[in-house]
Amino acid sequence: MSRMYLVVEGHGEVRAAGNLVSRLWGDHGRTTPWAEPIRWRNLEKREGLTKAAELARSKRDAVGLLVLRDEDDGCPKARGPEAAGWLRALSLPFPTALVLLHREYEVLFLSCLADLAGRPLKGDDGQSRPGLRPGTTFIGDPESVRGVKEWLGDRFEANRRYKPTFDQLPMTRMLKLEALRAAGPPCFGTLERALHFLGQA
Repeated sequence: MSRMYLVVEGHGEVRAAGNLVSRLWGDHGRTTPWAEPIRWRNLEKREGLTKAAELARSKRDAVGLLVLRDEDDGCPKARGPEAAGWLRALSLPFPTALVLLHREYEVLFLSCLADLAGRPLKGDDGQSRPGLRPGTTFIGDPESVRGVKEWLGDRFEANRRYKPTFDQLPMTRMLKLEALRAAGPPCFGTLERALHFLGQA
């Protein structure tokens, strides 16, 4: 069976980004399944990105590759084309796309706080944990915030702190794709275009 491959850098993003990408893929009308996301370090470096891409090349069922990582302080308009060039130079036998989330994966949560605030976070174990306090809002450009994880953690209920490994997946599940599109964070638009490219290719 042919499968798409997703490579991420954070532990929490393995399942969270996998959930988001699969939902978007289906929303775009695509049916090719995605393999379990792969976590890889040093994706910001040519050597790390190359090793991750070569791992995908070794998968006999691979028909596409998406690399998704944070771009904390660099400029995605500069770093994105540079890293995409590294991928092109590998002449992989399937289409590839690279998306830089500026500045962190959690920028997607800042863009859609109305979907998250005041709602408990439900884990796969069936247990609910306190999430963001009711009425939590953000005004401004979500991509301008450095330290979104800390910003979120300061606004959790019951003296909880935001923990990506526990909270990224349930918060991602609560995101509405229509709300993300309406909020319009540039990195989300890049992700949608990348998926469209992979689907067309």
